[in-house]
Amino acid sequence: MRRFEGKTALVTGAASGIGRAVAEHLAQQGARLLKVDLAPCAGIVGDVCDPDFWAQLDLQGLDLAVINAGVAGAGTIQELEFSQWRRILSVSLDGAMLSLQAAMRAIKGRGASIVCTASAAGLKPEIGVSAYGCSKAALIHLVKVAAKEGARDGIRVNAIAPAGVKTPVWDDVP
Repeated sequence: MRRFEGKTALVTGAASGIGRAVAEHLAQQGARLLKVDLAPCAGIVGDVCDPDFWAQLDLQGLDLAVINAGVAGAGTIQELEFSQWRRILSVSLDGAMLSLQAAMRAIKGRGASIVCTASAAGLKPEIGVSAYGCSKAALIHLVKVAAKEGARDGIRVNAIAPAGVKTPVWDDVP
């Protein structure tokens, strides 16, 4: 039996990397997918950082959400441009919060699950990834709060924190 047969799953950052692999796995397991990405991915093209996008997206019947969209960047604190800092935090933290908020509202009281992709960089400081690491550390804390808040409504919220994974998010990072 396919584990997710008849379930509806949201996957953000679904066009490549971890998000793409998760979406492919869920599809193989019979899930109906709502794939969100800025890049065309045979799904919904949208900006996870845009509150209006989430307000207009129909998540009725959602059973599972994988909050995965993120961007990377590198540079020491002294060298990092503030615009790069804001871009990384906007997508990797603000976008995750908006995605999480929309998913929690959609699955309230349904005993559903949400998984957020954090990173080992959010747990262990490394030179040159301050913005990325800070966004993932904040995401880990956000997930802890969401887990406590969601428990009242039958929502399970967890984070995974993979170590370095060679995905396209790092392709343009020097």
